[in-house]
Amino acid sequence: MPNNILVLGTFAAVGWAAVSALPSPRQPEPRTIAPASVIAQPSHIHHTNAGPNVLETSRPPVPLVRSTKVIAAPAAPIELPNEAIESLKQDDLEKKAAKLAVEMDGYKRVTIVGKTNSGAWRAKAYRGATEVLLVVDGAGRVSTD
Repeated sequence: MPNNILVLGTFAAVGWAAVSALPSPRQPEPRTIAPASVIAQPSHIHHTNAGPNVLETSRPPVPLVRSTKVIAAPAAPIELPNEAIESLKQDDLEKKAAKLAVEMDGYKRVTIVGKTNSGAWRAKAYRGATEVLLVVDGAGRVSTD
């Protein structure tokens, strides 16, 4: 046991001597920057009398320009005749009723595709994992396309 302590002490002393013998890290010297008048006018900088700490520029700096989005003023609301508004409301109600009729028939993930010329609604739905195209007539009867 005493030998182990002696060996450990020897290693510590040799390590300390090695670390203290290393040169200390140099601190970097502070750099000076040329005055703004010299940087803004590059013709005054000559390579022969410019020191190592002078920034040399060949052009003035380019300003940072951020693009801005132009937001257009909202357009005036479109005035629809009362008949057109009522027709849109009626179509919306019929569309919801057609979707509900398909869902009540046992189909899932129902999407109304559009209205046919005869006034029936076309729908896409799933029965299990199978996609099915359907038609819902004005009376609410669901049939495959």
